Amino acid sequence: MKISSMVITLDDNVAEISSIEEILAEISCIEVGQRHGCKIPIVLEAEDESDSRDWFHRISQFPGVLKVEVAFVSFEDLNPVECQEVESQE
Repeated sequence: MKISSMVITLDDNVAEISSIEEILAEISCIEVGQRHGCKIPIVLEAEDESDSRDWFHRISQFPGVLKVEVAFVSFEDLNPVECQEVESQE
């Protein structure tokens, strides 16, 4: 499971900002935060990296969306990297 937080910036001329919020709220893998002006914070819970990328592109294409910025991505489900000692070159 990939958890990402994003900030959606809307065109300030969008007459129906609340309708975009409603659309986002209906998507089960998205939690919508409190809007600040033309910015809406969201948390996306995706199955994997590909699904997360797909949602990013879909949201970017919503009418009135100027940009989507990724603020945070959880990497907890990745395999840990093992440290290896490196021999000195001296």
